[in-house]
Amino acid sequence: MAIIYFILILGITVLVHELGHFIFAKKYGVYVYEFSIGMGPRLFKFNRKNDETDYSIRLLPIGGYVQMAGESVEVDEKIPKEKRLQAKSCFQRFMIMVAGVMMNFILALVLLFVIGISGNISTNNLYIDDSSINGLNSDAKIVKVNNHFVNNYDKLALELTIAGKNEFNLTVKENGKTKDILIKPISVGKSNLIYGKDYGFTVADLNISSSKIKGLKKGDVISSIDGKTVDSYIDLLTILSNVDKKFTLGILDKKEEFKEFNIQIKENKKDTLAGYSYGFYLKGKSEKGFFAAIKYAFLKFFSTVEQMVFTVIYLVTGKISLSMLSGPVGIFQVVNAYSKTGILNILSLLSLICVNVGFINILPLPAFDGGHVLFIVIEKIKGSKVDPKLENTIHNIGFILLMILMVLVTYNDILRLIKG
Repeated sequence: MAIIYFILILGITVLVHELGHFIFAKKYGVYVYEFSIGMGPRLFKFNRKNDETDYSIRLLPIGGYVQMAGESVEVDEKIPKEKRLQAKSCFQRFMIMVAGVMMNFILALVLLFVIGISGNISTNNLYIDDSSINGLNSDAKIVKVNNHFVNNYDKLALELTIAGKNEFNLTVKENGKTKDILIKPISVGKSNLIYGKDYGFTVADLNISSSKIKGLKKGDVISSIDGKTVDSYIDLLTILSNVDKKFTLGILDKKEEFKEFNIQIKENKKDTLAGYSYGFYLKGKSEKGFFAAIKYAFLKFFSTVEQMVFTVIYLVTGKISLSMLSGPVGIFQVVNAYSKTGILNILSLLSLICVNVGFINILPLPAFDGGHVLFIVIEKIKGSKVDPKLENTIHNIGFILLMILMVLVTYNDILRLIKG
């Protein structure tokens, strides 16, 4: 199913994007040679009656394109001048170029609305619900991470991702006053316990999910460590982060009987880093109904766009490295994880990828839709067309650099996959 979802998600994202270009190209009378989903060798094609366009499916589901007359430097004399892209007005060419992004954004909003209308919308706000950190109290509001303002959960998630395993300052507002609190992230392994250590059991929240220890069974609930009460998962991680070689684990079994086990900690060199715990939970907010779904769709859409804006800024400034980006292999891993969590999460992932594809394409860089728009704007400002050969050369160089970046990102994805 993961492979099917992967093909569907990329296919739908590309189809909608290219359909936007295609619809507006046809609307303004541009001759379209081919409408293709996928890249590489053509698998099959078909034609519609009284339509010049070849509709193609190609082997690699990593892109697609609409091939229009007048895009290349070479003039196709077989095509009437009025049906070439260069013959269209600046506004018409602008609309053709941004139509793909518009369609991606519209689909993302529709999907987010569907997610919202399907039931209760549970979203995280920036208020602390529970904390194991001294001075970080319930109902305090997070306002900054390392002096970077955060105004929604997506921005907070980005700042925490950048912080990673490093200590950082969390600025919170409580009773009208702000204060800085030093956060020391805890590395979490695939056991959902401290990274790099083997405890002989794994957990899901406070429940034992698997065990190699005699008498300690799946479903037992952790209640104490070395006599200290454990009320939450963050309590568990916080206490374990200060335990070195051994401890006494207290649990309640399915019969509510209390039992204790002496645990010896071993090194686990084969562990996989699953993420970080920051010692606090955020409060969830639930809403339902038609208008709540509309509100959710737009707030989530704009917070995702904002996250993309800051991601680009942090890439340029070096706060995010290229090794943190993901390509098709990385996307497949995410799809594989999401495929086990239900259709709503798949739709959520599809909306996220639509926003990402739309945003990236509108950046004013060569080979992207935004690069073509940039040349249209330059043409409008200078009052004459940019030399087609120069523009085409710049876009070709941009495309080559884009392919190199794709190879690099895919290589990093494969390395992460092998290490994982």
